[in-house]
Amino acid sequence: MAEQVQANLERMVPYLKDLRNRNLFSSDEIKLIVERRRRSEYLLQRRSQPQMSDYLRYIEDEIQLERLRKLRKEKVLTMLRNEEREKKRRMNMRGGSDDDNDEDAIKKSSYQISGPGDSHILSHIHFLYQRTLKKFHYPLDILLNYAEFSKEVKSFHMLSRVYAMGMQHHPRVAGVWIEAASFEYFGYVAQDYESNKEDSNIHRSRGGEVAGGEVHSKVVGSSIKNARVLMQRGLRINKSSTELWLQYFALELHYVQKLRGRKEILESLENGSGELTMPDDDNLTEKEADDDGNRVVEVGGDDAESEQPKVPTSLLPCQVIYKNAILAIPNDIQFRLRFVEACRMFPDTSGLEAIIMSSITNDFGTSVEGWVARISYADEQLKSKKVGTKRNKEGFLDRKVDGDDDDESNRRPMKKARVNNEMNEPNSDTALDLLQQAMDAVQSPTLYLEGARFLRMRIQRLLEHIKEESNKEESIDDDVSYLITEGEDANGAVQRHISLLDELNESARKKNVSSTTLALDYVDFLLSIEQYSKAEQLLSTTIASISDVDASLWLRWAEISRQMEGALQSTTSSISILRRALKRTPLHDRHAHILILTELMQQLMMHPSSQKTNEELQSLFQKLILLSQGLSYSPASSSKEKELEDDTSKESERMVNVASTVLAFFNYTILNNPDDENSIRSIYTSLLYHSNYGKSCHGKTQGELLDMKSFFDACIRYEKGKRHYCSNTSGAGAGAVSSNMKKKGWKEEKKARKIRLNKLYTAAIGFFSSGVGWRDAVNRFQRDLDDLKCGL
Repeated sequence: MAEQVQANLERMVPYLKDLRNRNLFSSDEIKLIVERRRRSEYLLQRRSQPQMSDYLRYIEDEIQLERLRKLRKEKVLTMLRNEEREKKRRMNMRGGSDDDNDEDAIKKSSYQISGPGDSHILSHIHFLYQRTLKKFHYPLDILLNYAEFSKEVKSFHMLSRVYAMGMQHHPRVAGVWIEAASFEYFGYVAQDYESNKEDSNIHRSRGGEVAGGEVHSKVVGSSIKNARVLMQRGLRINKSSTELWLQYFALELHYVQKLRGRKEILESLENGSGELTMPDDDNLTEKEADDDGNRVVEVGGDDAESEQPKVPTSLLPCQVIYKNAILAIPNDIQFRLRFVEACRMFPDTSGLEAIIMSSITNDFGTSVEGWVARISYADEQLKSKKVGTKRNKEGFLDRKVDGDDDDESNRRPMKKARVNNEMNEPNSDTALDLLQQAMDAVQSPTLYLEGARFLRMRIQRLLEHIKEESNKEESIDDDVSYLITEGEDANGAVQRHISLLDELNESARKKNVSSTTLALDYVDFLLSIEQYSKAEQLLSTTIASISDVDASLWLRWAEISRQMEGALQSTTSSISILRRALKRTPLHDRHAHILILTELMQQLMMHPSSQKTNEELQSLFQKLILLSQGLSYSPASSSKEKELEDDTSKESERMVNVASTVLAFFNYTILNNPDDENSIRSIYTSLLYHSNYGKSCHGKTQGELLDMKSFFDACIRYEKGKRHYCSNTSGAGAGAVSSNMKKKGWKEEKKARKIRLNKLYTAAIGFFSSGVGWRDAVNRFQRDLDDLKCGL
């Protein structure tokens, strides 16, 4: 082991001497470097299993050493630069120059700034990375760190080897293939860290490299052929990788952009005579040329349908990639929609988008997802047709290539996708037509919900436009002009969409496909336009028309009724609504029953105290304790929602918080019945000692645990405050006997109070000990318990 370490150190001697001779490091610093490397080498050569942390620490130390060397070399360069400027100034003042002296100075400067030690530390870091990879069987995180380091120092030859090792040892990781293909296509232009065009003292070799081998002044990569090979190999291994298919698709779109950019440059130089041509294909039939001069083809030859979307020949590789992708992953509509998103990052891809949407229509025409995708696409196409939306030009790995033009004014107008003839009809809202067709074809709550949200989105945009227009007194914004038909203004468009939304919800109710989420969504819309009476009437009608009512409908109805009570507009009180809900909700649906029960208790406690109210609260509290036994705290769906498998967009249900209600009831009882000690103590004894709710933290939310802590504190504070002090009475005989009896009763009460506090502290410690992150609370309760036992 010692011989191997010594051999490794001896190989470093010439390079370290060079760094010392050029005054980049002093002799003492060189000794420290050698000593540190010796210790690190012994750690790597020890007989026991070496740790990865030893290798990584060694590499990090060398990286820091390289940064220090660069800083010191930059300092030397700055000094030489200043000397050169001072020398030139003196020569200009003398009016002449000495060529021999200048040549000697340049040679001396070149000798001082260049040497074999410059590349030594980088080479040593590469060597350490390779040792680490071999020792630990090429872990992915180390490979990625190595690749980042190679990019940072512009060691592109080593970067290619790193990617090759990554693809060899981790072929199932799609990110490695994508990064390697990106490197092959986009490449990097190596630049000198330490060079400056004004520095005449930097010596460069004839091969375009600075002495030391740090800089390669050439473009690395820029090969679409190599990038395609890598992506295709990755897809052979990972056929079901969605990310690989999408990135390969975007890569080809980037290449098309590059060709278009070159074509535009050639045409501008040759006054329009330049032309890009693509090779003919037996399966392609030339039909016409698009606005850009590219040949437009149809797939399928003479037998192709007349409505088949047409795409430029240059986009055909992207079309082939897409067809192979959907063959590999056939049943994922979101995967296909991501191809549409990729197309929108590039100009002049509307024909390709139309092909993708056509395949979605053919394969997912009867599904909810297919209808939603088609409606959204038709809406965007309508906006693009009437407004002329611009598109972003980013794609494969969010990179830009040659030929990309950021000037918006130079972009060419987009071609319109030929989806169907309705798109070309004037004043035709294809999205609304498709929505109507979807409602007739599919009877699904999810589809009706998506349609309602689509209309609400349009209404919201129109209302925001009206608000901005009233404030700024501007004309109609182009962003909403496509929503307004001829002969109407923005307010008329809002009313038209509101009528469509009313018809949609009425149709859902008549066809018995309404769901809780759809009803609540429509109620939210009515509340947003301040139609409280209509929202309350809708909830009342919906609840009356179905037998198994979801708890969220009752709670929303009670909430709206409570809001309207303040304005004296409600015909039904919120408490009566909750009482009806409690009667109609079955006990076996404990989650819904407890939600309504706790809300009813909260509402009753907000009203003035009375004997009838107190009796009802006590009855509800006992029912709450019984239902909380073994309660599952994850929100559960009602039986009707479980039957609606298509309703995947349900709102998240409210969580049950028994502790909050019990704490409020405890404080309410103390405030209104302070002398009824038995009723007050029965609250915490029922929850803590006669129910498993207060036994453990398991399954409770953070809010419940905080309320339980407050409940324990309130109970302890109450017991500590119940101290009975007896006033001394003067006299003898019967008076003395009465005083003794009072003293005896006071001692018994003190003992009982101590026992109750002991039980409360023990229950609190047991409860919070079962949870994570409550150690401070447990320690505090334990200290108070110890003080109680000691009589403090």
